Amino acid sequence: MNERIQNMISKKSFKVTLFILLLIIIGFFIYILTGVQKNVQKMEENAGETITYFPDYPPVSTTGKNADLVKRGEYLVKVGDCIACHTNTTEGKKAKPFAGGLPMYTPFGTIYAPNITPDKETGIGNWTEEQFTKAMQEGISPHGEYYYPAFPYLYFSKVKTDDIKAIKAYLDTIPAVNQKNIKNDMLFPFNWRFMQLGWRILFFHKEQKIGPFQPDTNKSDQWNRGAYLVDGLGHCAMCHSPSYHIVSPDISLGAPILKYNLTGQKVQGFLAPNITQANLSQVPLEEIVEVFTKDRLIGGGKIEGPMLEANHDSLRLLSHDDLLSIATYLKEVQSQTPPKPTGSALGKGIYDTYCSGCHASGAGGAPKFGDEASWNQLLKKGVDKVYESAILGVGSMPAKGTCLSCSDDEIKQAVNYMIASSKKGGGRGPIIFIPPKQLTMADGKRIYQERCNVCHNGSYPSAPKLGDKQAWQSFVDAGFLQTYTDVILGQHGHPIHGACPTCSDAEIKAAVKYMMQESSTGKDYHLW
Repeated sequence: MNERIQNMISKKSFKVTLFILLLIIIGFFIYILTGVQKNVQKMEENAGETITYFPDYPPVSTTGKNADLVKRGEYLVKVGDCIACHTNTTEGKKAKPFAGGLPMYTPFGTIYAPNITPDKETGIGNWTEEQFTKAMQEGISPHGEYYYPAFPYLYFSKVKTDDIKAIKAYLDTIPAVNQKNIKNDMLFPFNWRFMQLGWRILFFHKEQKIGPFQPDTNKSDQWNRGAYLVDGLGHCAMCHSPSYHIVSPDISLGAPILKYNLTGQKVQGFLAPNITQANLSQVPLEEIVEVFTKDRLIGGGKIEGPMLEANHDSLRLLSHDDLLSIATYLKEVQSQTPPKPTGSALGKGIYDTYCSGCHASGAGGAPKFGDEASWNQLLKKGVDKVYESAILGVGSMPAKGTCLSCSDDEIKQAVNYMIASSKKGGGRGPIIFIPPKQLTMADGKRIYQERCNVCHNGSYPSAPKLGDKQAWQSFVDAGFLQTYTDVILGQHGHPIHGACPTCSDAEIKAAVKYMMQESSTGKDYHLW
């Protein structure tokens, strides 16, 4: 009897213990989710701010130093834009260059950039070259702690050791600033540095090629120089590549998705656009360089947000040859295009993925999502004008919000969703989208004669002549859908959008149908 009672008590105790453990686990996850949500909200509150102060590089003292090495190190520091993160520009003119203190808001807490002046107490004055190199290439501090990926060692791992030593030589010559580092405000348990081991296994050791940059012998010296600058010290993918995330892109893990390298993402309320071949193949090198030197968007408009800071602190200080190398490399980067949203809520999906980077906060003068007054002002010119601006790009807005795989009709649905959101009631009364009229083969012939004939009349060997069935055979074999997609996206030798920025997707489609119909045997493209 007593044994039976003891067994019952034992089972009951086990169930109670299990229940308590379950409550603790649930409570822990609620705590983390609540904390992450608050941090994401803090990120949104600090997004979209206009940057107005750019710190000056401090004077150096090369007495007893290798002046040439220091000069080279200074140039490399400018390539890496180290001053942007390691200077608390929120203090304006009071900011001390490289003395740290700048807050960096993440979903998991706030990280404060450290002091990297040669101060022996609060800076890196006591660091050896080996310790500095290990920090840069491996993301490990002199105390053996793992750095958070907010420090871009993921990219700096590609930098040559000699270049890192030159950077250290420069930092050793700038004025020492005794300014204590601010303790990071990270959510538990992310404040435990050793937990970064999991992140490193997943994204550093597994995906990232560790070690100094290795040139591609099949490419030019200019291309390789551009690749070294972009993928290494420039760490361009940190802003311009979609990141792995949890649940939502707002909860970024700070690890680029390599197959979508440089295809764009949202950064601090601004859009970092697609800077791969898909967007740049037809853009002249000098026009790309002017993005860096004149703060001018490709196609018009002014650079704003973090890129404006990168231009002033870094890119415009580089040599023209290096800027050309960067442009040369970017024009040849080939990456997969991230999939666009699908389903019944297509307009919302495209907005969330491509448009919200600017419109959620009103960054760059974009009409703010849900702001009735700003949208009413825009709609005075008519909704068709709004569609046109969204599709072709206007001011600071890139064409199609960089969603080059989106059709004109899909962009219109995203615009409709944003317009509906500005109405009283949050857009509960949806806009009914009326599909455009279908174009015929006759329309395709007209468009060909007006737009395409200039290249496809036999004048350009790379552009197959209309009716030349042998020249068109490879396109016929690839299929209509692949050929049409290549023309829209500017792939496999085609200019983007058939070199007709004012043509709609439907017009391009009709022209391609007509040309393939006239240049093939036994095929019928009418139903496409």
